[in-house]
Amino acid sequence: MVLEWIRSGLKKRKVKVFLIILVFSALAWFINNLSFSYNSKTYLELDYVNTPKELLLTSIPKKTIEIKLKALGFQFLGFELRKKKVSIDMSKIKSKDSTYYISPDIYRRQIEGQLSNSMTLLEMEDDTLFFDFTTLVTKEVPVLPRVNFNLATNYMLEDSIIVNPSSVTIRGAKNEIDTVSGIRTVYVDLKNVDRDFTKNISLVKPKNLKTTAFSSNTVEISGQVFRFSEKIIEVPVTVINLPDKVQVRTFPDNVQVVCQGKLENMKEFEPDDFQVVADYSNVSGTDNNTLPITLEKYPKDIKNARLLVNEIEFILLRE
Repeated sequence: MVLEWIRSGLKKRKVKVFLIILVFSALAWFINNLSFSYNSKTYLELDYVNTPKELLLTSIPKKTIEIKLKALGFQFLGFELRKKKVSIDMSKIKSKDSTYYISPDIYRRQIEGQLSNSMTLLEMEDDTLFFDFTTLVTKEVPVLPRVNFNLATNYMLEDSIIVNPSSVTIRGAKNEIDTVSGIRTVYVDLKNVDRDFTKNISLVKPKNLKTTAFSSNTVEISGQVFRFSEKIIEVPVTVINLPDKVQVRTFPDNVQVVCQGKLENMKEFEPDDFQVVADYSNVSGTDNNTLPITLEKYPKDIKNARLLVNEIEFILLRE
């Protein structure tokens, strides 16, 4: 039994060795054959580059081209595993009567220039490549920010929200951008703002602008925020447009103006910095003894100013 087991093991081992030698021999033969040159057909993928800036390529004549090459077997094997891509330089394009084309001799030289030195281009399709283009136009449009802005209690915005850039340049087909009057941003919700802020937000590209390029895809919004103080100032009322030989007396003579602004500015304001006007020509009816009043002037450093009353009473004093 032991002898039979030994004989069986030797036979199995010989079979395994034989199979290993066979595989390596076949592999060596395969590799050796791949090192020889062959003439064969293959396909190249075409990539169109350097399109003239004023034109938009709307369709291409072909995505691949069949060629006949003299090349090493390794190179043909590489083509089978992964298609080789070559570029067609569109800056060499020619035009005649609004027809754009590249002749076979031009793009043949371009293809040959992208093949390795060990390859020889034997044959190639000799069709002229014709292209369809759309003329590109440029247009500047404003950025339309979508911001829900809410300030914290007792805080004010210094001026207004700043958008930078405030406009963008779009470039595309004329029929696409003719109707564009502005570009919106994504929606931003800013709540309880109590400090200066800066935020980058994206622009929303309308779905119909399929071929349009933007000079910027984002904008920056910013603002300065301050804590405000409130002050009430008594301001005399000035009556205007009185008839000749007519005088009036108002009740009250002074009205209160509520001012909001920076604390350091509030200390500087005086009644003479304001003007409250009652226009006698606005009196309606002979029995009416009230006059509407308006705040005509207040310092520019004040962010908000309002009257506590909108009208006053008066009596006529005839001479």
